[in-house]
Amino acid sequence: GRFSWMLKWAYPAVLLGGLASLPAGQDSGLPDVPVVRVPDLPFEYSPHVDLYNQGKAVQYFEEHFYNEGTVWALSEEKLKEADRLRLRALQEPVLALAAAQVLYLYSWFRASGELIRENVLSAAQLFERSIGAADCDKQLPNDYWVDQACDIRWTHAAMLYNWLGETESDAAAGAAMVEHGQALLEGLKGHPRFATVGKTWTSPVQINFNSLRFPGVPSRSTWPTKQVPLARFLEEHHAEFKAELQAIIEDPRDIFEQLRRADGSKECLATPGGWDTVRIVRYGHWYDAFCQLAPQTCKLLRSRPEVTNCNFVNANYQKLYPNSHLKPHFGNAPRLAAHLPVIAPEPLRAGMTVGLDKTFWFEGKVVVFDDTFPHAVSHWGKSPRYVLNIWFCHPCDEDNKHGQTCPQHPSDNF
Repeated sequence: GRFSWMLKWAYPAVLLGGLASLPAGQDSGLPDVPVVRVPDLPFEYSPHVDLYNQGKAVQYFEEHFYNEGTVWALSEEKLKEADRLRLRALQEPVLALAAAQVLYLYSWFRASGELIRENVLSAAQLFERSIGAADCDKQLPNDYWVDQACDIRWTHAAMLYNWLGETESDAAAGAAMVEHGQALLEGLKGHPRFATVGKTWTSPVQINFNSLRFPGVPSRSTWPTKQVPLARFLEEHHAEFKAELQAIIEDPRDIFEQLRRADGSKECLATPGGWDTVRIVRYGHWYDAFCQLAPQTCKLLRSRPEVTNCNFVNANYQKLYPNSHLKPHFGNAPRLAAHLPVIAPEPLRAGMTVGLDKTFWFEGKVVVFDDTFPHAVSHWGKSPRYVLNIWFCHPCDEDNKHGQTCPQHPSDNF
C-alpha cells in the first residue's frame, strides 16, 4: 500500500499512512556510499547522496522517539541534536531533506504536548531547500523525479507553508506564508507529472495523489455517505460495533491498552500520548486477539469485499484524547478512508480538515474522505473519542476485486 514513489532507503510509512514500518534495530537497507562523520551530528552522512542522509537521520531519531511508555516524543537532549542537524543543513544542502524529515516527523511537539512552531517553519524551509539539492527544480524525466522523491519535497514544503500561514496570528506574516505556499504549488504544477491533474488545484490543500493514480475521474476530498456502500453498511451496524467496543473499554483489566501494547502500533502524527491505535486488520493480517474479544466486529468487516479483497486494507480503532491534535499529513494512494465514530459523546468537539473541507464526527455517522489530500485532526472536548478507521480500496482501483464501481461523475454511486 505504498506509493510508487516511496523512498527506497529507510523511509517510514508514518509520513504517509500513520504507522511506522522500521522497528528500532532492524536493518535499514541503506546503500553502501562514502560517508563522513562530524562532531555535531550523531550519525555518519554522505556529502553527496541526500536520500541516504534522510535514511540515516530518520533511523537514528526514530529509535529515540519511540520509548517504552505511552508518550512518544524526543527528549530535550534529542531535540537539541535535531536542532544541530538543522543548523548544519543550512550550511550543507545535502542534509536539508534529512533535517526536514526529522523536524516534521519527530520534532513537531515536545513531550509536554507543546507545539514547537519554529521547528515546523524550519521543516518547511528545509523541504524547500532540498528541492534544489536534488535538482527537483529542473524539468527532470518522470522516473528520475520519482526516484529522487521530488513529490515529497515539493508537496510537504507547500503544505507546511500553507498551514503555517493559516495558523499564524500575525495577519501580514500569515498572508506571506500562504503566498509562499501558493508559489510552491505553482512550481510543482510546472512539472509535466502534475501538468494535467494540477489544473484544478488553486491551493496547496488540494494536492492529492489519487488524482495522479486515477487521472480523469472525479476527485473529492470528502464523499457523501449515500454514494458509498461500505459507509452505509458501517452506519447500519453501528450498534453492534459499539456494544463490543464498549465491553472492551469497560473491562477493568484495561483491555484496550493491553491490545495496543501487544500489537505495537506506532505513530508520530499526534500530540504525544494523544492517540492510541488498536489494529483489527492490516495488509490482510487480522489481529486474532482483538477478533476473539470482538467476533461480530471482525465478522462484519470480513463480509465486505472492499476490506477482504484489498491488498493494502487497514482497519483500526483509534482513540483520540481530549486536547490532542494530528499534524497535517498525506495518506497513501490508491485508497479512500471511512471513519465511523463509534463512541463520540461530544458533538462538535472533535473534527477534521481534509483539503478545503471541514467536518465533525457525530456518533454513528460515517465520514468518507480521500486521505491523500492534506488532512489534520483536533479534539477540543473532555472525553476520548473512538473511531473505527478503515482504509479501503479506491473504487477506480482495477488491481483488486473490491466490488465497487468507478464513478464517472462526482454524484455517481460507488
